[in-house]
Amino acid sequence: MSDTSTRGAPGIQRLALPVALWLLAIGGCSSDNGTDTGSIAQDSGFITLGITDAPIDDAAEVVVVVTGVELQRGPESTITINFDSPKRIDLLRYRDGVSFNLLDNQAVLPGNYQWLRLRITAEQNLQSGSYIKLRDGRQFPLYIPSGSESGLKLSKPFVVAQRATTRLMIDFDLRKSVVAPPGQSPNWILRPSLRLVDLLEVGALKGTVDVAALALAQQTTAANCKPGVYVYEGSGVTPDDMDGVTTDGVDPLVYQPLTPAAPGAPVNYSFQFLAAGDYTVAATCQADVDADPARSEYDPTAAIPPGGTPSMKFTVKGARIVKDSTTTVDFL
Repeated sequence: MSDTSTRGAPGIQRLALPVALWLLAIGGCSSDNGTDTGSIAQDSGFITLGITDAPIDDAAEVVVVVTGVELQRGPESTITINFDSPKRIDLLRYRDGVSFNLLDNQAVLPGNYQWLRLRITAEQNLQSGSYIKLRDGRQFPLYIPSGSESGLKLSKPFVVAQRATTRLMIDFDLRKSVVAPPGQSPNWILRPSLRLVDLLEVGALKGTVDVAALALAQQTTAANCKPGVYVYEGSGVTPDDMDGVTTDGVDPLVYQPLTPAAPGAPVNYSFQFLAAGDYTVAATCQADVDADPARSEYDPTAAIPPGGTPSMKFTVKGARIVKDSTTTVDFL
């Protein structure tokens, strides 16, 4: 195990001035439940809600159109905040700790909240809604199979205290959330794969991977090593690839393919907005398996999984994330 902590809050990086001015210009929020959520009452709590993402391969833009936010407070009380104008967010611009503020000190009733939902415009064949644009110039609408009215729901409780601000961050994992449908349909699928974290309880993880040493340990060559780092909740987890199947092992909370400057060269990685707690961190030379859906569905315990793809090899270490700190785990 090799994990050390150094002080320094990962926080939210502030947007450049032109972007910040643009955010102010797009307007505020209103509520359709009869309550003026923009007013500041003595018994109000406040919520700040940001959005960030993990990158996706081969995409130039991933734009989601958000029209509002729903908050479930109690079994029969839903607060709906409608934006004055839709927010068109290119998620690829908000990564590595940079975020887009959906709500900024929004006044809401204090209490225990059960879930949060983003209201998304994501319908089939809708060119003015959410979309993905590939690096080759092709553009496809994104749609939610269950219907855009259902939005993207995050079923994680949180608390808004009276006269205090709750700071939340929604972390999109685009590699899990955006799916190319079978048969090359003109519509791509946007499915819920998001994390909701409380920024008062998060830290960061960073480190360096010596690709040449990793390749040697995993019995391959530096030229054939396609490095990546996977992070799993809990200690002592047996790593699995990101295949969406729970029966063959625990899927990673987040993962990151790495691109060294030259074959075998050391390469850095980092993850922001991890809730405080214990984690398993794993490095592999086979991160390309997750880039190929035909290869990623396999049993990691099998000697020769279906399709003849060798089981992924991982080098595993433990990490403890401490709030307002950055934990370093190196693979050297």
